[in-house]
Amino acid sequence: MAHVLTVVSALLCVLGTARADETLARNVPGDVGLFVEARQADDLLIPLTEPRLWLTLAELAGQPGHLQETAQWSRRIEQTIGMKPTDAIHTLFSQRVAFVAAGLRETPDAVVLCRPDTDTRELVRQWNARPLPTARRTSVYRLPNNIGVALHKDLLIFGDGASQGMFEEVLEHNETTTAASLASHADFRRLLGRVPPNPDGLLFARLQPLRDASGTPVRQPLPSAAAALGLPIMRGSRNVLLALHRDEHLLHFSAVGDATRSAPPHDGTLGRLVASLPEQTLLTWAGHVDYKQLKQAASTLPERSVFRIALNLHEHAGTIDQLTASLNSMTCIAIGAVFPQSREVPAPPVPAVAILIDTHGAAAAEAWSGLLDSTLAIYKLLALKLPGAPRLPAPEHILVAGLRGQRLDLSATLGPEPQKTALGELELSWVLDGETLIIATHTDWLRQIIASRQERKGSLAPVLELGRRTLSSKPETVFVAQTGPVADLGNLWLRYFEQTAPHVLREDWWRTRQPGGTHIRLGIQVTADAEARRLRVRSITKDSPADGFLQVDDVVLGCNRRRFATSQPVLEIRRGLAARPNARWIDLYIERDRVVHLRRIPLPFVDPVEILQRVIAGGKLVQRVVYFDDVADVTGPRGYLTLEMRTREAPLFDFPLPAKPSTRAATVD
Repeated sequence: MAHVLTVVSALLCVLGTARADETLARNVPGDVGLFVEARQADDLLIPLTEPRLWLTLAELAGQPGHLQETAQWSRRIEQTIGMKPTDAIHTLFSQRVAFVAAGLRETPDAVVLCRPDTDTRELVRQWNARPLPTARRTSVYRLPNNIGVALHKDLLIFGDGASQGMFEEVLEHNETTTAASLASHADFRRLLGRVPPNPDGLLFARLQPLRDASGTPVRQPLPSAAAALGLPIMRGSRNVLLALHRDEHLLHFSAVGDATRSAPPHDGTLGRLVASLPEQTLLTWAGHVDYKQLKQAASTLPERSVFRIALNLHEHAGTIDQLTASLNSMTCIAIGAVFPQSREVPAPPVPAVAILIDTHGAAAAEAWSGLLDSTLAIYKLLALKLPGAPRLPAPEHILVAGLRGQRLDLSATLGPEPQKTALGELELSWVLDGETLIIATHTDWLRQIIASRQERKGSLAPVLELGRRTLSSKPETVFVAQTGPVADLGNLWLRYFEQTAPHVLREDWWRTRQPGGTHIRLGIQVTADAEARRLRVRSITKDSPADGFLQVDDVVLGCNRRRFATSQPVLEIRRGLAARPNARWIDLYIERDRVVHLRRIPLPFVDPVEILQRVIAGGKLVQRVVYFDDVADVTGPRGYLTLEMRTREAPLFDFPLPAKPSTRAATVD
């Protein structure tokens, strides 16, 4: 699919839909794997043309890009339909528009349908579209950049003009009046009936494919689709649906799935854990963790790893079993920001992490202290064999707002002079507050949490009330992200790096620091044709980068936008992977069905700076995100997601002023 259609398709992932009697779901086949429909959503779509948000959405659509390419894509849209992206959204998408794909991993072959409020034939005439011969009643045209456009009554259908994929399927569906549409499909209708009526937004996705009469999947499934979409409500569901109701600057989503789950026997502690956190909490997740199962997962680590050795020693001592036996499943992770008291360099506040675990009381604190003492003893033994290993002091007793706890100073792991680094200090501080064990990376963050729990400071409770529905008494998952403040803090750190360490802002600096090194494999087995200078794909490894993007019998003609030039195409593609211009993808020339395509294959690569820049872009658009689910019933799980749009540039709250360097005290209040 050409980049133009990919970007336009990605823009539609902000949700919206028509009422049931007007939905474009009637114009698409019933077995599609992804359907997004928008109605009067141009005010939401236009902000997404911001370059970094554009890139993020394009990446979600399976086509990662570089910042410089956003300008190229804008020019291609102008070349294709003679409009700037914002004008195209106003003209084509302001009334009704839908985005359709065969599956979550097949968005590069997506189709866009829209019903503008202007004369569609006049638009096609203005674009100088070239008519194509067809026996259908639907008129089909070709636009520049291989974009196909079909005119079906008052409906415009955009797709890959050089492909026989989804574009052809949608055209064929609209020619056959007896064909089953998505609007009439039982899966779609059943989920639609479980959300509030008359939604302003809709997304339907199949996480598992439909099967034909022989039991063979019609569509390729997406591995870990629930994790990819990021909503816990999707675990175990074959199909999911999100419906949007707009309320001025609040976007309320209802999410439903068709998993069969019984209501968990939880007592509502999760809601209390989150509601009592400090109001300046940047990010928090509360859910249920099976700590005994977590211990079993840790036992699968390599035998010679330090963690596995330590685990075996703890198992012999029984300290891990004592701790897991004293913990309940209800857990909350909270991220805030603090100014390290020991830091001597001027730098922004640093992220601080805390974990809050519901326990059986004093036994948990005793077991946790015993585990840390044993771990320190093991570390000291290992440090004797590791020259230069930092020495760690014994834990010290602290008093936090009247609660007795302990603190382990880990600052030595930051270097010989941690106070002269941007992080300044690192600690492991913990207390038992009632039956909640609280462990934090910084004592100051621990103090803020205790103060909020004791109602001496503002809490997150008002943020939870942003939702259209009230928090369930027994939620399975609660998630809050104050994306506006996260963006404000991220901006502070970007400016700091620009002044003190500009090299970390470069992508090439991160290439050599990836988990697993720089060796990347596509996951394809090929047969080389040395004379023709090409490779034929014989098999594809499941869940590899190429899975879902290439097919068996595809012919690879070149990489990095160059044809293979020697009789050793295997060697050329290996070198191309190592020297690819952008670490996050590789471009391949693919011949399929006698048509040559340029396929962009996303590759695993983590660039923290790029992630931070995209988070900042998102935080300029969305101030807060709140999600919680409801008790699952016989019809399946249900969750509620609320986005608070950012209506002003001013920070939501100011970060605390840095404390002056001072001697560390055993008592904190």
